[in-house]
Amino acid sequence: MRNSVDENINVVCVSDTNYVPHLVTLLKSVQSNSGHDDTFTVHIIHDAISEDLQKLISAELRGMEVRWYSIVGHDALTLPPLLQISRATYLRLIMDEVLDESISRLIYLDIDMVVTGSLKELWQCDLGDCVCAAVPDPGINIEAFAQKYNLNPSGQYFNAGMMVFDMRRARIDGILRGALNLLLEHPSKFEYADQDALNVVLWGKWKQVDATWNFQREFMYDDLAAWRVMSRDRHTVPKIIHFTESVKPWKAGEWHPFAWLYWKHLLRSGFAGEVMRKENIRYRDIIKMWLKYLFKKPNLARGSANP
Repeated sequence: MRNSVDENINVVCVSDTNYVPHLVTLLKSVQSNSGHDDTFTVHIIHDAISEDLQKLISAELRGMEVRWYSIVGHDALTLPPLLQISRATYLRLIMDEVLDESISRLIYLDIDMVVTGSLKELWQCDLGDCVCAAVPDPGINIEAFAQKYNLNPSGQYFNAGMMVFDMRRARIDGILRGALNLLLEHPSKFEYADQDALNVVLWGKWKQVDATWNFQREFMYDDLAAWRVMSRDRHTVPKIIHFTESVKPWKAGEWHPFAWLYWKHLLRSGFAGEVMRKENIRYRDIIKMWLKYLFKKPNLARGSANP
């Protein structure tokens, strides 16, 4: 499988206007930490981002090929927002509809993430007979989920913030449309919206990759117990930090020990001032995050990360 993977890395994100600063931050982190021979095509599927704003974003990401897909009137946009999930999130369920069929593999990334290393190893992972690769979500009661949806209890539940997709298999199996149909038929049935729906249709069809590719907030609880079990490389900063749950690094009072990594890349963009004004963040707050990162970040091999 590895030899058949294209060299150019296809990254897919979904967004709306409100999340543009965080989208730019994520993609700047991808670009800043890429290997010298890494090349990217970034596919942004969006809900009503204006053409002028698209040009600003593309200018921020010089050196990366950026392709835009504006979605209007699709039934995916009729689904209701849920907690911190905007309706744009559901647009990942139409990746197979809007992307060119020549794209055989992609990495999907949520925009509440930062990347700290090259994505090449992840891009080249061997999917075998699986439709996608992902990292388990340690905060889910797998037995209860399997029972609720009449699934094999031996399965696993993944966090959908990072997914490597074999798009040919996904199209043949109708995976994404199947998840979308589940949501359209029963929009209030799924506690975690499209993540739950994706897990139902991909149950037993996905491959687990090392937890370094999706370091979730849940990993920091219980003395990093889940992280120590799931990650081989426990001594370094994870390669993808995922700021899961409702408190985000752009919010005042965020205690996440890796919050500084978000600000490091946001400050290199033209959107930092906008976020600081909107969230009432001052430079002294950012300095505190930097100091926390330097002196209080968790020892990922052992030790507690609780606030």
